Amino acid sequence: MSSGDAEVTDKEVARAIIRGLGRLSRHSSERRRLPPLPPRRRRRIISGTTDRTHRSSAYSDAVSLYYSSAMLTVFATAALIPLATIPVLAATVRRYGRLRGWPLFAAAGLLASAVALAAFTVFPLPTEADLLCSAGGVQSWQLDLGHSLDELRALNAGLGATATLTSFTFWQLAANVALFVPFGFFLHQAARWPAIAVVATSFMVSAMIELSQGTAFFGLYPCPYRRFDIDDIVTNTTGAILGVIASAIIGAIFSFTRPSPEPDLGPPGRIRRAVAVGVDLAVGFVLLSAIEIGAVMVWDIALGGDPSREPASATLTMAARIASATTMGLLIPLLRRDRATLGQAVMNLAPVREDSHGRRPRGWSVVVRGLVRWLPWVVSPAVAGPLMVMADGASAIVRGDRRSITALASASRVRSVPSIAATPHDPTGDQAFHADRYDR
Repeated sequence: MSSGDAEVTDKEVARAIIRGLGRLSRHSSERRRLPPLPPRRRRRIISGTTDRTHRSSAYSDAVSLYYSSAMLTVFATAALIPLATIPVLAATVRRYGRLRGWPLFAAAGLLASAVALAAFTVFPLPTEADLLCSAGGVQSWQLDLGHSLDELRALNAGLGATATLTSFTFWQLAANVALFVPFGFFLHQAARWPAIAVVATSFMVSAMIELSQGTAFFGLYPCPYRRFDIDDIVTNTTGAILGVIASAIIGAIFSFTRPSPEPDLGPPGRIRRAVAVGVDLAVGFVLLSAIEIGAVMVWDIALGGDPSREPASATLTMAARIASATTMGLLIPLLRRDRATLGQAVMNLAPVREDSHGRRPRGWSVVVRGLVRWLPWVVSPAVAGPLMVMADGASAIVRGDRRSITALASASRVRSVPSIAATPHDPTGDQAFHADRYDR
């Protein structure tokens, strides 16, 4: 068969597919069939099947690679970068003894800017066809320092200032600077690090973003779909410097950005406790995703991608849920001396017995709390889990003592660590009371 015949065959197949899709979109409720192709055209289509089968196989492999790589990319960036701000949140609570007002605003701003950085790093994801790398991908490394400024100077000399200020190159530089201004500002306000530490951290974050782009997200993709640009690191760091400068100016002018620390001896507020629950759920989700992704990858490698064993993925999903819930609800609290969950530890909170102000809960109380909080997420993450969180929140809002359903079921209440440490000694001299108290 000549190349011309093969080309005609491909066009005929394309026309048939387009006609079929058009009819389906216009008459989805009717079952219409395409008219049969003439015998000569059917022979041409059949004869061209072998070549298209190879192309279809390569495309199918690319689609599978696309979804697995996209899942790992979104997980590694969109989940882990915001979670990296948790230590700063913990430091903010311990510094000010509270999480409201300006400290809360600064912590929320830092989280939002980290999420924005994660989104700009990951999206837009490459298309399935890009993963075939048939065009050689993009130029993955741009190491010519200052090339963007050279382009702007050339534009200004040739077309004038107006064309330069409306060019893609100029707006790309401006966007790279603006992207890191909030990150530098809120990191400086929330962490209260020296300016050089904030700038160095921003530089490293920008370098990691560029490395992920230049290395096809560290090898998850067969070829890069964005390029490493050294000018982007410079402009990102410049934006962080501007953010630090703005933070220093605003901090010097407005006193509300420098609140005085509080002793943190009162009952923890609802927002603070809600953030603790949110941290637990966020880390639990990341842990669940990591376990599930790792299990699926091991499963595929062990079985060689056998589609006949695909139903076992439901078992893996349930096992991942149980492992994540057990870790977050039981292992971490039982291993900690104060029986606090990870989110409570971040917010400087800890549970105590309902009949005491300083004694940590017993083991059965930790188990009950873990089951009430996490079992609904294991059974039904889409329905029962969120309903349990809403019921807990409603109980904390309605009840005067701010106790949730989880606290009521486990016979415990939540207090701040400083208030527990400030609890006076038992006047009866009960040695068991003193032995079971938290370290001061």
